[in-house]
Amino acid sequence: MATELRDVPGTDISQTRFAGGKDRGTCIQITQRKECVDNADRFFNKVRLTREEARLLAQELILFANGQEEMSE
Repeated sequence: MATELRDVPGTDISQTRFAGGKDRGTCIQITQRKECVDNADRFFNKVRLTREEARLLAQELILFANGQEEMSE
């Protein structure tokens, strides 16, 4: 069963919590409407993450937001 969480304030990004199954556990889907649609069946950008993946991504996004992102090697 999926649960709609609050939208990210000040954005058009929505969040949906869902059961990812026995191996993945509780997951989140981040959805953003595409500004430019090339193909009629592709209206949204989506990312699906486990709790652990979300935690790791959040850390990287905070670095980026603070201008402290690290370049890949």
